Amino acid sequence: MSPTDTTAGVRFLVVRGMPLAVVDLEPVEEGTPSLLADDLFRRLVDRGLAVLPRFLGQDLPKGARVGFTVTSDELVLEDEDETRMLRVPRSGLDPEWLARALTLRGTMLIVGRGLGIGPDQTGLAVAESVEAGCADRRVAGAVVGVAEPRTGLPLLFG
Repeated sequence: MSPTDTTAGVRFLVVRGMPLAVVDLEPVEEGTPSLLADDLFRRLVDRGLAVLPRFLGQDLPKGARVGFTVTSDELVLEDEDETRMLRVPRSGLDPEWLARALTLRGTMLIVGRGLGIGPDQTGLAVAESVEAGCADRRVAGAVVGVAEPRTGLPLLFG
């Protein structure tokens, strides 16, 4: 199984003009920890996401060795070796988040385990869920890059 086989919920928000992606690695079954989720969390920490003691008011580190690539079909979180760690259909992206992340060429990325993030939660409720997860070291984060590779026609010289 690849790391992308982990079930995850992802919320895309713009907070005070800054893009924020929150990934909630969910257990496979209610109350059962997912080894794939734990493995993905460890891989992300190994690649530069910092385990956060708190979220609110915290500056996220830069320089993590992961980033997002936006393709015509999906958003892919991959590491420096181009190992795909997470995939989200492009149709699931918030247009405001995508526009802001591409303009800034980056986003705040928060990854947590079992945060209980729901699709209808307000930004404040998401922040409170993340903050609660920080209390028992289930949350890591960093500022990561966001790129949309441009394809063009080859130039012909004759």
